[in-house]
Amino acid sequence: MDYVFSKKSKKITTRVALAGLLIFILGVIFDGNEYSSLVTDDGHNYGASQRIWVALLTNGIFFFFISLAVLFFIALQYAAEVSWSIVFKRIYEAMLSGLPLMVGIILLIIVIGQFDGHHIYHWQHYDVSLTEGMDGYDHLLHHKAFFFHPLFYYPVLLFFMGSFIWFARYYRKQSLLEDQEGGTRIHFKNFAKSALFLVIFGYGSSVISWQLIMSVDAHWFSTLFGWYVFSGMWLEGMVYALMLIIYLKGKGLLKEAKGGHIHDMGKWVFALSFLWTYMFFSQFMLIWYADVPEEITYFQARINDYTVIYWIIFFVNFAVPMLFLMDSDAKKNRGLLAMVGCIVFFFHWLDIFIMISPGAMKTEAGLGFVEIGSFLLFLGVFTFIVLRSLATRPLLVKNHPYLEEGKHIHHH
Repeated sequence: MDYVFSKKSKKITTRVALAGLLIFILGVIFDGNEYSSLVTDDGHNYGASQRIWVALLTNGIFFFFISLAVLFFIALQYAAEVSWSIVFKRIYEAMLSGLPLMVGIILLIIVIGQFDGHHIYHWQHYDVSLTEGMDGYDHLLHHKAFFFHPLFYYPVLLFFMGSFIWFARYYRKQSLLEDQEGGTRIHFKNFAKSALFLVIFGYGSSVISWQLIMSVDAHWFSTLFGWYVFSGMWLEGMVYALMLIIYLKGKGLLKEAKGGHIHDMGKWVFALSFLWTYMFFSQFMLIWYADVPEEITYFQARINDYTVIYWIIFFVNFAVPMLFLMDSDAKKNRGLLAMVGCIVFFFHWLDIFIMISPGAMKTEAGLGFVEIGSFLLFLGVFTFIVLRSLATRPLLVKNHPYLEEGKHIHHH
C-alpha cells in the first residue's frame, strides 16, 4: 500500500506553518528589546532586523542539514552495499525534496548580507584595503581575506550546493528508472556515483560548515568544527527519518519494515548521539585545556552569556538517548522512539541556534516568539514538501537487487 497525502495531513502541516508564521510576526511586532550592544559606529541599531535574519538562517541551515544528511546516508548505503535500509529508501528520497528550497533560502540570506541587509557575517563589511596600523584594521580578517573574498567564497559555496542538489535529483530519478528497468546496471552505476559523491561530501560538508556557521565568529577557528557539525547533521537526518517511519507505521504502512528494521534505525540514533557527544567534548576539552586566546572566544561567548542553554543542550542530547535507548527492546518501541526523537530533534535545533546566535547577536539573543515561530514555520513547510513528495511515488522500491534480502532482516 502506498502513502496518500490526505487532507488531514495537509491541514496539520499547513496549520503548523501558519501558526509558526503568526507567532513569528507577533514576535517581530512586539519585540521590545533595545539591542544596545548591536549599534553601529554611526548610531544605527540593527538588532531587531538582525534577530529576524538570524532566525531564518538558523532554520534554513537546520532543515538543509536534514536533507543533506539523508543524501549522504543514501550514498553511504550504496557504497557499503547495504540491504537492511532498502525498505526505507523512498522515505530518504522524499526527504531530499526540501533541499533546493533550503539552499535557496540560505544563499538569499548570505547575498542580502553582502549588500548590507544584515550584519550576521561581519567579514562581509570589512575593508580588505586596510593595512596594519590603520584604523579598523583586523589582523585575523586580513589573514582570512582570500577565503572570504567573493570571487572565492561564492564559487566554492555554489559548487558544493549545486553538487548536492544535482546528486539529490540524480538519486531520485535513478530510483524510479530502476523500478521500471530492473537488473543491476543502475545499481552499480549508483555505486560508482556514490563513491564520487562521498569524496565531494567529505570536503564539502566541512567547507560549508566553515562558510555558513564558523564564519559568523570569524575570529575563531577549530579543526574539529566540521566533524562536530557533521555528527549533529547526521543525527538530525536520522531522527527526522525515524519520525517519518513511525508516522507511516502508525498508519498501517511499511509492512515490510519489521522490528529489526526499526531497531536498526534506533541504533543509528543511539550511536550518532554518542558520536555527537564525543565531538562536543573533544572540541571543548582540547580548546579549554590549551587556553589559546584565538580559540576560547567561541566558548566564552556561549558559556558566559548563555550558560543554561549551552549546557542543557549538551546534557539532554547525551543523556536522553543514553538513558532511554540503551536497552535493545527500547529501540523497537515506537512510542519511546517518538518521544526521544522529538526531544533530540528540538535540542539539536537549539544546537544550531547556539552555534549562530551568540556570534551574530552578541548578548542579545534569546528564545522568543521570533525563534519558536520561525522553527514551526520551517517545520510545517519542510514536512509538507516531504509528505507531498512521498505520495508521488510507490512507498517501496520494486527492482532493487537487494530488496528481498532487505525485507528479511531479523534482530535477535
